[in-house]
Amino acid sequence: MSQLPAWYVWVPATPIVFHLARRWRLGRPFRARAWASHLLACLSVGCLFALVYTVFQRAFVPAMGAGGPSFAMMLLRYSLGWLPMMAMTYAAVVGVAQSLASQQRAREKERQAAALAIELSEARLQALQVQLHPHFLFNTLNAIVVLVRAQETDTAARMLVLLGDILRGLLKQGATQEVSLREEVAVLSRYLEIQQLRFQDRLRVDWDVDDALLDARVPHLVLQPLVENAIRHGVSARTAAGVLRIRARRQGDALSLEVEDDGPGLPAGFDLERSPGIGLSNTRARLSQLYGDAGRVVVAPPREGVGTVATVTLPFHAVVTVSEAGAARG
Repeated sequence: MSQLPAWYVWVPATPIVFHLARRWRLGRPFRARAWASHLLACLSVGCLFALVYTVFQRAFVPAMGAGGPSFAMMLLRYSLGWLPMMAMTYAAVVGVAQSLASQQRAREKERQAAALAIELSEARLQALQVQLHPHFLFNTLNAIVVLVRAQETDTAARMLVLLGDILRGLLKQGATQEVSLREEVAVLSRYLEIQQLRFQDRLRVDWDVDDALLDARVPHLVLQPLVENAIRHGVSARTAAGVLRIRARRQGDALSLEVEDDGPGLPAGFDLERSPGIGLSNTRARLSQLYGDAGRVVVAPPREGVGTVATVTLPFHAVVTVSEAGAARG
């Protein structure tokens, strides 16, 4: 029982040893100052343990009192005798402290890596979005220039107004990656109005979008590159009028967006992964960044007739309105 009070020395000593273990980490590379600090701390704790142990031995063990060994002799003997045990105890405390510190550093590195990955992903998405905007803008401006040269000034002026509306919408969205399908349809409608001014009676657009899906979240401008490709390779390639069909459907937990044209179809040997076009490659990259394997784009012939169908598939998740959020809390 006389040993028990001496072990209480470790109650205040343990936090101090933890602090030293974090500040002076033992390991590679060898650092003399760290080892010297721990050696001094270990000896100090051992001497304090021996001091308390000696005091209680002399106070409660009769044979150690009057007529027994001197206090200094007992202190020296207990200091040397308990030194191996103190060294092992100290090493165990340091080991636990360094293990906990290593785990904390590992968690911090994981957190930093995750944060960096998110920042990198957002940077890639913004870069893809920035790449898409000039591509869309230059193509539209080119169409306006053609109209101006043909002296169709009224049509060109209307195109500029529509383009201004689209650009204001893009500026309002900023770096936002997802918008509601309602907002996407609104922007796409203006873009298609520009194209209908350009092609006049040669372009007809059929919409098949359920109102129940308008609050679904979709990548900003996800359909515009597909529509642009359908017009360029489908409608433009026809001498007669062409039809563009835009559909939105929910399939379980997935949202399917389709852009179909009745043009000449895909060229022989078409490979989406090797497509040089900015629009398709950009769309594939954005879907991959946002949704991983759950986001994809497929370009294939339609089930019936001629033409091409570009299908975007992504996880279905809807915008939570203020009223719905209040009802959920209630």
